[in-house]
Amino acid sequence: MFVIAIVSAKGGVGKTTVSANLAAGFAQRGRPAVVVDLDPQNAMQWHLGGLDPDVAKGISSLNASRTRLAGVMHQTPFDVALVPYGSCSEQRRQKFEATLEAQEDWLRNKLLSTRLPDQTVVILDTPPGPSVYLKQAVRAADFLLAVVLADAASYSTLPEMEALIASYTAGSSARIGSAYLINQGTQRQLAQDVLSLFSEKLGQRMLPFVVPESEVVEEALAFERPVVVHQPENAAAQSIFKITDWIIRGLPR
Repeated sequence: MFVIAIVSAKGGVGKTTVSANLAAGFAQRGRPAVVVDLDPQNAMQWHLGGLDPDVAKGISSLNASRTRLAGVMHQTPFDVALVPYGSCSEQRRQKFEATLEAQEDWLRNKLLSTRLPDQTVVILDTPPGPSVYLKQAVRAADFLLAVVLADAASYSTLPEMEALIASYTAGSSARIGSAYLINQGTQRQLAQDVLSLFSEKLGQRMLPFVVPESEVVEEALAFERPVVVHQPENAAAQSIFKITDWIIRGLPR
């Protein structure tokens, strides 16, 4: 099992879209893939075929029972297993978050007890900014992928993201790798200038791939499909495949 936490300091960067497509990309490369939605917005399901909200219990329901993670894992049409956040009341959400605050390794222990196949890649989709969910994801992860846009607002959040990573990895005995992915890249001059700033600041921690802006990505979401399935020849999909291959090359043998 290899766990990747998809993180961001601000919303609106396409983090959930990237998470869903990476998972589908790993599945198409023959790797068992699991996505865990740690965002109370519970939106991941709409990227992977949708689930019946009346039957799709999620990770937030584990607080109220002894159900294992596998008990709220749902198969999607894209060979990706999905653990949704799940619909829950405000009271249940607060109770769930209290559990996560009290047990720092709750998520990692849940993943380990699920006994997934050795080759499984687990994608953790987190809400933007600091949260108990981000802390759980960082402590459970083997690798952190921070998603940013090629704009000044994203560049200005870089110190915040770096501080969050440092804070949540402090005290951990495991060495966690991290990298930054530029999403929705364009050829506009300002975007290219910001890309240069990111490259100068991050060096090799900036992925050598940019996911280009594409209307086809939004079209795929309208059909509740990852773009790597909806139109695999699209430039954005091809970038996702390059990223999955890059990650696979670095996985433990």
